[in-house]
Amino acid sequence: MNAPLAQRLQDFYEALPVERERALERLGDVFAADVHFRDPFRDTHGIEPLRELFLRMFRQYRQVEFTGFSRDGDDERFVLTYDMHLRMAVGPRFVTHMASVVRGQSGRVVELVDYYDFPSALASPLPLLGSLYRKAINLLFL
Repeated sequence: MNAPLAQRLQDFYEALPVERERALERLGDVFAADVHFRDPFRDTHGIEPLRELFLRMFRQYRQVEFTGFSRDGDDERFVLTYDMHLRMAVGPRFVTHMASVVRGQSGRVVELVDYYDFPSALASPLPLLGSLYRKAINLLFL
């Protein structure tokens, strides 16, 4: 636990594609027991609901990978940006650009808020669809 928290969180994500469920044995090394996790679809409290989210991800996706990391901040508050790659047993690979806003305390993540554009991720396997989605958003909202 000597490495900075942001580095340990990145290392955890990078281990997931190789170790999968085995990596979850180290959740307590990175996340506090009462971690608060939020994203556009969930709001959970505690390490066990977080473990279940990862287990569901492994059951649903044949490929789970995180790449292209960038970190900004310190161990108390930082932003981790990266790409999440997911592939089901059949079908294309989906790439989601992620931004995780993290609050740390005593060397562990106590709050993790993930931000991402879900429709853009769904369109990622089809460049034309992604281009049409961006044009529609620009016309309607920007």
